[in-house]
Amino acid sequence: MRLRHRSARSAAGASLPAAVALTSVIVLSACAGTDEGQSEDPNAEAAAQLHDAQPINVGDVTLLPESSEAGTYSELVTVQYSEEVRASTELDKPECMDAANRWGDLEAVRDAPTSVAAYEWDKGNVSHILVRLDEGSAAEALAVKPPETCAEYTATYEDGSSSEYGVTDLDVPPVGDESRSFAIQVNDDGGENHMYTVMYRNGDLLGTTSVMGPGEAEDYEQLLLDFTEAAITRQGQML
Repeated sequence: MRLRHRSARSAAGASLPAAVALTSVIVLSACAGTDEGQSEDPNAEAAAQLHDAQPINVGDVTLLPESSEAGTYSELVTVQYSEEVRASTELDKPECMDAANRWGDLEAVRDAPTSVAAYEWDKGNVSHILVRLDEGSAAEALAVKPPETCAEYTATYEDGSSSEYGVTDLDVPPVGDESRSFAIQVNDDGGENHMYTVMYRNGDLLGTTSVMGPGEAEDYEQLLLDFTEAAITRQGQML
């Protein structure tokens, strides 16, 4: 089973540069998929269970089923599209490629059942990723961090345009069994955007809550905490 979703531009309104930079919110860089062959996915049932455990709404943040996807991580259209864009992008610091999403290259993650859910919110774009692993692999993924040199770097795209990026730690109270938080800043011809993410482990589940918008961290911190805590509560009820 794979849940159908809309294109990135219709679902999130993100420019291509922003979508490339914010690959940890992989739902923002989705492209239209099909249901062909999805019954062959060995993780279909487990991924569908993860999707059922996604929050329906938290405050005025509401699930967009048509913009969400579930299946084996490496087979998701959102993931494959992000990897295609990444391959055509040049960085002045190659070690910063996919800096915030390095955990997605772990073999255990790539083979794991995954749900990517997008949410409607009038103050920004919200997404939540849920991956089923064993506790050791979930802890390993959580520990993967970008190099310190990625505080500032530049990417040049296939069309010749470029963007300035930065990845920094975010001071947010811990959630789940363990967690870490970070921010990505993107500057390009379209202006400045930010993405704020809480990445956490809940037993053998790896989750990320991300918000993308023009505001500062304090504008989104309470939502990050409220949404993540609501997600963990629902996981306890549904899984």
